[in-house]
Amino acid sequence: MFKILVKLKEESLSSFCAILLIALLPISILSSSILINVSVIIISFIFLVLLFKQNNYEIFKDKLFLFLFLFWILILINLLSSINLQNSLPRTIGFFRFLIFIPALIYFVKLKKFEFLRIILTFWLFIFILISFDLLFEYIFGKNILGFSSYIPGRLSGVLNDELKIGNYYLGFYFISVASIITYFKKNNYLILLSIIFFTIISFLIGERANFIKVFIGLIIFLIFWDKFSFKIKIISSMLIISIIFLFVNFDKNLNTRFNNQFFKVIYQDKGISNYLHISQYGAHYATALKIFKNHPLTGIGIKNFREECGREKYYDRRFIATESRCSTHPHQLHLEILSELGVFGYLVFVIFFIYFLTRGIINYKQNKNILHLGSLIFVFISIFLPIPTGSFFTTYGATIFWINFSLVLIFEKELTNE
Repeated sequence: MFKILVKLKEESLSSFCAILLIALLPISILSSSILINVSVIIISFIFLVLLFKQNNYEIFKDKLFLFLFLFWILILINLLSSINLQNSLPRTIGFFRFLIFIPALIYFVKLKKFEFLRIILTFWLFIFILISFDLLFEYIFGKNILGFSSYIPGRLSGVLNDELKIGNYYLGFYFISVASIITYFKKNNYLILLSIIFFTIISFLIGERANFIKVFIGLIIFLIFWDKFSFKIKIISSMLIISIIFLFVNFDKNLNTRFNNQFFKVIYQDKGISNYLHISQYGAHYATALKIFKNHPLTGIGIKNFREECGREKYYDRRFIATESRCSTHPHQLHLEILSELGVFGYLVFVIFFIYFLTRGIINYKQNKNILHLGSLIFVFISIFLPIPTGSFFTTYGATIFWINFSLVLIFEKELTNE
């Protein structure tokens, strides 16, 4: 570690600043959108300056970047059909920062043949463990170490206080943290197993049902592809996690209400998922988004305009109990957000892009068997293709977490082995 720090000091001041900001990204994300944007912009700016000095733009020739640029051009053209340009224009311009941020991350992490990767991942893991114990502290004592507490029973707020979205953050760094522990402690199966169980239970205690389902499904996929544990150990660890969760649900009335009474009982004892959607706010959001798409099928209504359109009387649907609450900043489902705001053209480009990305990622994982690559790849998959509630694709908080993992997939493919 000391040698790495010495080499970090030997880098140019600009590269040092960029690598430091990358290492601090998990803290920036927890702080504010302003700090996230400042970090992303500075990292991207330093990257562009260095590229201009070196006159080397090879990194942009990757088909993925060309495809992503095409998607942004489509969003740009889509401004012509936006029902409210004041909402769409800032987000459209803002999306461009990730087109630079992604290759910037790849560039700086690959400096000195990945010698800075360990210090970055170690710091990220350290922050993730701190957040995990802080959430456990909040669950046990009702308040976290900063004195913050959730205003909804059965939910944890963590360091985000009254913004109940720590589950998305936890999901975003869960798989890369598990993969980092496996990489660092590959000979200590007990520590690896305990870490996986502990992190998974914390994800459950957070109380965000959709994010926990993503963690659990992602973990199953992770265990299927990861061949270092025997099938017997995988089954035992999975059953142990399920048993612990079962105990929490039965002995904690708040968790029982959130997961059992409000979700599982409604689905399995009543009329299934269809009934759940008809009585939940999510169902009202989804129905409204589908109607908006039907009314604007080709180009949608423009990004970040769901909030503008959803309140119209024509989207009132008495079949959904929560139809009065159908409006929100976004439809809470990624595919419906893209369909309603970008139309069928934007949606097709979006889906084709991520099918290509994931196919390429799976092929590369089969070749390099890199556990870090697998972890970040699984996050991208469950974020895009699971048909359950999601955050908005265009928010600073969620988008930064997503594009970090997207970048990690590209960083770990081909060139980097588990060593």
